[in-house]
Amino acid sequence: METQKLLCELDEQIAKHDLLCHPYYQAWSAGTLTCADLSAYAGDYYHHVAAFPAYLSAFHTRLEDGEMRRAVLRNLADEEIEGQAHSDLWLDFAEGMGADRKAVRTAQPIDAVSDAVAWFRNIATNGSRAEALAAFYAYESQVPRVSETKSKGLKELYGADRKTCGYFDLHKYADVEHSRVWGELLAAELEQHPEQKEVALAAADEAAKILWQVLDGMEARRMATVN
Repeated sequence: METQKLLCELDEQIAKHDLLCHPYYQAWSAGTLTCADLSAYAGDYYHHVAAFPAYLSAFHTRLEDGEMRRAVLRNLADEEIEGQAHSDLWLDFAEGMGADRKAVRTAQPIDAVSDAVAWFRNIATNGSRAEALAAFYAYESQVPRVSETKSKGLKELYGADRKTCGYFDLHKYADVEHSRVWGELLAAELEQHPEQKEVALAAADEAAKILWQVLDGMEARRMATVN
């Protein structure tokens, strides 16, 4: 399957739930979130960030020897081995917003985050290869734009330092490559199994929707505090 055509179809699905259009991220960009909002967000969303390598590991163990398995392992190494672990970089962000690192690790996140973690873990463990690849693409393809917007807002509107913004500054670039790889792997998978195309597109749509619902949960909590 032609990779560029497939990516366009995937991106159309994901754009229906473009995270930068969500009211919570728009409030971030407008500077109307409080440090307490950002601290709570950091504490909750940490659990998805910390679980992402586990999604990759679960998927990796299902794969036979070959390029796909090695590509997943390279992504996993980027997350946890090369340089500072990405979950630790996220904790730098949480700490910069006033959260306690140990408390973030041990706290129970809001239901929307727990649901997202369970959904991604399940599709990595039990979904078809096409579904898992599409879900990873739906997540990581949005990260560079979102990270750039978050970093800009943190620096210009919330006075965050470089350490606090480190996770986002890294992911402005790292996930450009990661999402490219997911797209290419998915295109190759669908060349072999074209009957999986519709379920792959559905998985991308559902992944984007799940991530949007995480922000729904954040926004509902914020509005309850405001009101």
